[in-house]
Amino acid sequence: MNVLASILSALLLALAVPNELAPYGNALVAFVALVPYFIALRRSRSYRHAAFLGFIFGSLSHASSSYWLYYFKDFAFWTIGSTSIAYGVLHMLVAGFLHWASVTRFERLFWQPCIPARTVPEYRWGTSFLNMGSIVQNNFSVLRPFVLALGWTTWEWGKSIGFLGYPWGLVAYGLNNYPRMTQIVDGLGVYGLSFFLALASALLVELGSALNTGIDLGKKALKDLSAWARTTIIWLLLFIWFAGYGSYRLAHPTPVLAEVPLLLIQHNADSWMDGELSALGTAVRLSREGMEQYEKETGIRKPVLLVWSETVLRRPFADYLGFYKRNPKDDPLVPFLAEQKVPLLTGAPVVLNWETYDATNSVIFINPDSTISYSYAKRHPVPFAEAIPFWEYQWMRDFMAKVVGVDGTWTMGTEAVVMEVKTSEGTPIRFGTPICFEDAFADVCRDFFKDGADLLINLTNDSWSQTVSSETQHLVAARFRAIENRRVLVRSTNGGITAVIDAEGRVIKSLPPFTEQYLATVVPVQKADSFTTYYLLGDWFAALVSLVFFCLIFVNYVKTHRFRAL
Repeated sequence: MNVLASILSALLLALAVPNELAPYGNALVAFVALVPYFIALRRSRSYRHAAFLGFIFGSLSHASSSYWLYYFKDFAFWTIGSTSIAYGVLHMLVAGFLHWASVTRFERLFWQPCIPARTVPEYRWGTSFLNMGSIVQNNFSVLRPFVLALGWTTWEWGKSIGFLGYPWGLVAYGLNNYPRMTQIVDGLGVYGLSFFLALASALLVELGSALNTGIDLGKKALKDLSAWARTTIIWLLLFIWFAGYGSYRLAHPTPVLAEVPLLLIQHNADSWMDGELSALGTAVRLSREGMEQYEKETGIRKPVLLVWSETVLRRPFADYLGFYKRNPKDDPLVPFLAEQKVPLLTGAPVVLNWETYDATNSVIFINPDSTISYSYAKRHPVPFAEAIPFWEYQWMRDFMAKVVGVDGTWTMGTEAVVMEVKTSEGTPIRFGTPICFEDAFADVCRDFFKDGADLLINLTNDSWSQTVSSETQHLVAARFRAIENRRVLVRSTNGGITAVIDAEGRVIKSLPPFTEQYLATVVPVQKADSFTTYYLLGDWFAALVSLVFFCLIFVNYVKTHRFRAL
């Protein structure tokens, strides 16, 4: 039963986040997705059993929510196979912590001394390494749901940051399409929602414990149910706080200071299948069509910036200027830009050293005269694809080339370059350009704003995924970046989803995925009089939650060993 419960929970989590059946996820499922897994961990009699369940849950939840990684060219074994195994292994450790949190009665830990299990019949010695001899039980506890939610939030934050960070599949994403609930992330970050939803699942598990206790102990049921009700009131107050704050923020949206006319191109080319000239030709054709129709669709004569996606230009622009003067054959790029007198923002490689072919995956700002004003190099790489640990050693290069099939990496950038464009009225607007999945990383986006960006323009190529769920999951992650900083985020993508996201996280304009289209739009530049708490402090809530959780483990360890010394 525990194995089936873990499998069920993994599938529920995959249904809670954006998926092929529900493109923007399912909020109701998000509230209960973790219940079966928490119950399974609670029923576990040892860390070994909990670790086994953790492997099942971790590997299956990742594989079922990110199954589109299978389509990453010829690397399916590594992109979906090895990562599913890796998440299974990680969850073996995480399950130990969650097992401890799901069975410990924390009232005993804080308010009563540890006493041998034999003196209190309803308690037993814990057998997992995290219990370390402390008294645990499967009966009702008021504090346990909160500690369990702390543990889950710590896991989601930990898996989403750093070089190996993967901020996909967060339970919080299930609420992405409910703006009244998501506005709170401008203070707590997305992990505030993770805590809120994990607490909902943990409270349901504790309700079952209270009911089971009642069946066994009669009158104790009323006491436990009363305590559970009081605890649940705290969750309801959180719900009221989140929803009330969200309603207020939506009724008082972030002020619009300026507007920027942009033309976004979604050329929908498979970078691994379509030829270089074919993709370039499509981008130029859509750009010309958009320029011709721009005034009709927006009321403004022309955009101040033409925006393509990541990897449209597959050759360094400055080094291959002659090539771009002649190609694509029907409508060469360089003459097109000179004719339109509009700068182009696009993804392109930038070679730093031709002898070693050190190159960056970059965004470049090309003026109508084909000079380059700005260049931003991607700073957060896709691990083991764009940047590989120990690449400087020959044995790693040989392994990646012969076994994996990767024979090169990008050089990473070091600076959050902020670019500038002027509106139709001449007002200078500064913007940052996170590349690919950088718009899913809160710290990367926050750096741009810290350096003075008024909005973000993300250039992405997810066309290889071949799935709507992949495109939507990426869009959903980006929505939270807008809310955290109360700034607009624009996405110009290859296959989708090209969109404009306002400072409240709402998609105000978008293109359907996997279509060849342009988006003629006038983007609002929103900026509040004061900075958000998240802008100032970052992931302070997630850090605090993690600190409290590990402090509880430490207190448990100290009290247990003090008892053993007696």
